[in-house]
Amino acid sequence: MRADRVFIVHLRRPYSKTKNPNEQRSDPFWEFGSFGITTCHDNNLMHPNNADMLKGSRLAFAQGGRKGTRLVYLTPPICKVENHANRLEAKWNTNAEEDRMPFKYGDAPILASNTGKSDFPQLESSLRGRGRSTLEGQFGSDYRSKTTFVDKFLAEELIRIYSGVRKKAPASAIASYYTDALPWLPPSPDKDRGSSYRKFLEEARGPQPVQVCGKRKRSRGCGSSKPQSNY
Repeated sequence: MRADRVFIVHLRRPYSKTKNPNEQRSDPFWEFGSFGITTCHDNNLMHPNNADMLKGSRLAFAQGGRKGTRLVYLTPPICKVENHANRLEAKWNTNAEEDRMPFKYGDAPILASNTGKSDFPQLESSLRGRGRSTLEGQFGSDYRSKTTFVDKFLAEELIRIYSGVRKKAPASAIASYYTDALPWLPPSPDKDRGSSYRKFLEEARGPQPVQVCGKRKRSRGCGSSKPQSNY
């Protein structure tokens, strides 16, 4: 079943103000069940050639930071892959209000940590004894640009443990604003998620490449209820 297939998406950390004072780190658009609309991953997992492979699969979003690399969100099965004019967008169902937003970074289960124990023992074991000197470094090497789904036993562990932690999590552990899932604030936090999403969607439907993430590049979740646009 494709719903048992999991792709790990390694999200980068926000840049500093000196490196990029305008960075918002908007994607994923959790509120709209959307990933890929900003084109930051279109040279790897979100390349147009991967559209068929992504349909029906699940995305595990890994966020690095000072408290280790954490699984902030595991999507439901991808219900639609939009092959826009110049980018790919994966969408998932956001009908369940309580499951729409990710974990806060500090409350998310740990995938890999240099100082603590992973909440995913089989994944941690798969990282040990490899080329990198730290587990977080090895995780980054393995998954930063990976375009294939993880082995079945790792997928089963990710789904089982994330689902269990999520079910027991108090409301205080869940992000109310997208920056809660980041290890620290980006230089220019996105103040209007609805407007930002619509802007990227308009760019996606246009014929011309856009400048995003320092290089030139080539709807909301299916069946979702309408999220709040302004924060």
